[in-house]
Amino acid sequence: MPQLGHDRRTEVRRLIDSMEHAKSIGDGHFSALGMLITDASLCADEPALVEVQDGLQWLHRTHYLDTPALDGDQREQRGRILGLIDTVHWALRRLPSGLQLSLHPDGHAARFLIAVARRQGLSNQQLAAELGTDDTEISRVGRKLLSAGVVWRRKEWRHNAWDITPRGLLYAQTAGLLKEGEVPAPTRPADPLPEPSSRARPDAAGRRGPDEVSERPERPEPPRRRHEGPGRAEG
Repeated sequence: MPQLGHDRRTEVRRLIDSMEHAKSIGDGHFSALGMLITDASLCADEPALVEVQDGLQWLHRTHYLDTPALDGDQREQRGRILGLIDTVHWALRRLPSGLQLSLHPDGHAARFLIAVARRQGLSNQQLAAELGTDDTEISRVGRKLLSAGVVWRRKEWRHNAWDITPRGLLYAQTAGLLKEGEVPAPTRPADPLPEPSSRARPDAAGRRGPDEVSERPERPEPPRRRHEGPGRAEG
C-alpha cells in the first residue's frame, strides 16, 4: 500500500508542523497523532512511523529540553510527547521485520496463521480440527501469535473467533507462507450457528404441524342438578 503510506507520511509532517507552530499543543493534536500511529502500526507502515518518531524527537529537542523553564502546561505536553515517542519506538520494534518470529511452514503456528488468513473467523475447535491437534495447543499458539500482533481474537457467541491482522498478513506474505497478492476473505462467521430447536423458541412451544393435529371430541357438559330446598326429599 505505497500510496496509503505516502499519504500517511504527508499527514504526519503536516500535523507535527502544526504542533511546532501552535502556541499550545491541544488535545486535538495528540488525538490525531495517536490515530495516525495506531493506523500505521496496524498496517505495518514503517515510513510513517519513522516520520512520527523523527518529528517528535525533533520537536522535543527544540522546545522541551529546558525542563525547569517550562510551565505546567508545557511540562504536560512534554510528557505526552515522550510517551508517544516510546509508543512509536515499540511499534517499530514489533513490525514484521523485527517480530522475532521464524515460523516453520509445517509448524502449528504457521498453519494457524495461514488458516485464519484464508478463512477468517475460525473458532478454537475448527482450528484444532484443521491442524489435527487439541484446544489446549490452539490456545497456546493463539496467545503466542496474539502477543506478536499478527492475529486478533474476538468473541462470537460463546466461542473465540480468530482473524489475521494487516501486520500478520504482511508477515505471512513476506515469509512465503502465502502466495504473492493472496488476501483473506472478508470477515464472517466460519460456520452458521445451528438453528435453535423448537424447545428453545417460546413461540413454537406446543405447536404441531398440519399432519400432527388431532381433533378431540367435545366433552358434553354434565347436566345441572336442580337445587332442592331444605327439608324436601327427592322423588
